[in-house]
Amino acid sequence: MEIVRIVIYASIYLGLVATSFFILSYISDRKKKKLLFSDEELPRVSIIIPAYNEEKSIAGTIKTILASDYPKEKFELLVVDDGSKDKTLEISKRFEKQGVRVFSKKNAGKGSALNFGIKKAKGEIIFSSDADTIADSVSVKNMVRYFKDKDVASVTPAMVIAKPKGLWQRIQHIEYLSGLFLRKAFAAVNAIHITPGCFSAYRKSFFDKYGGYEEGNITEDLELSLRIQYNGYIIENSLESPVYTIPPKDFKGLLIQRRRWYYGLLKNSWKYRKIFSPKYGDLGVFVFPVAWLGIFFSLFVLIYFIFKNLFRLKEELMFLSSINFDFGNLFNLNFYLLERLFILLVSNPIVIFLSFFIIVLGCYLLFATRRVSKVSSVFINLPLFFIFFATLFGIWWLITIFYSIFNKEIKWR
Repeated sequence: MEIVRIVIYASIYLGLVATSFFILSYISDRKKKKLLFSDEELPRVSIIIPAYNEEKSIAGTIKTILASDYPKEKFELLVVDDGSKDKTLEISKRFEKQGVRVFSKKNAGKGSALNFGIKKAKGEIIFSSDADTIADSVSVKNMVRYFKDKDVASVTPAMVIAKPKGLWQRIQHIEYLSGLFLRKAFAAVNAIHITPGCFSAYRKSFFDKYGGYEEGNITEDLELSLRIQYNGYIIENSLESPVYTIPPKDFKGLLIQRRRWYYGLLKNSWKYRKIFSPKYGDLGVFVFPVAWLGIFFSLFVLIYFIFKNLFRLKEELMFLSSINFDFGNLFNLNFYLLERLFILLVSNPIVIFLSFFIIVLGCYLLFATRRVSKVSSVFINLPLFFIFFATLFGIWWLITIFYSIFNKEIKWR
């Protein structure tokens, strides 16, 4: 039990240190003067949409990107149909009159489609956009400005969910919003290690020198971001560039997505394990190690509390049975359970720290809602996040580890 207590309090301490580090990093970053392109200096950009069976969303994505506030003579949009079996190609071709370049190829995966588009692109800056992403009209220009710094190889947007519906999207809604602050804090110390596939920008010269997307990698965007860090470049974040994505709507879809994400994180972290080094600054000595320690602590605490509460429930039921408790009286049973829950909460010092982290998360969300427009239902979704996310996070990781140990295949879809 002493070991368990040490691990739990170590995780709390780690959380406090990490929170302080991220807040101080963000504050210090605000004082830095960034190198930014002026309107006259903006380079040519190419936005690539790899698409596979996206007939329901492709038109909306194309329309919003075409509406971008970016000089038209320095802007091109490419759609690469990756062997779709629906009307994705037909719908995309309707926009050729508006200057959209549409290509079709045999199905070989997202990475292959993106590499095809990169070879056809004429821009100095390459955007990768999912076919169900809605970008704000100012996002492209605001992201490109950061590339004036020659060491910047990639810029990430402010990724949010526009209109979450249902339990699972509402939980993700809060997750994405809290991530806005964290990604900006990571950028302050050049520790961003994931460039979201939905709408990230890259310097084309990086692809020319180090190759394109790793085809066959189930998290090709994660591999690319780690490759950028591994080679000593900078990944920036633009909070002024909101993009709206559509997350999984049901538990099965969410589980498949997270299993792929986490499995990809395992594989790519091992591939770029040398990043765990002082050579890579705060990313190597703090951010990346803390991320993995956080995963370990989350799994440990989840497993511990599951078994602990099962044993406690057994003991409680045996005790109630020994005193001939009236289990048939639901009112007495519910009152007893609530009373026991209240006593456990107020007598547990961990609850104090949990309350602190809840306040911190509330500050993150306040930060996000002030930075990004079209954010709604925060106060409705927040309780759902508190109730479900930590448990879901642990379950996703347990399943991912199971697949990894038994070498089970995980596909992109």
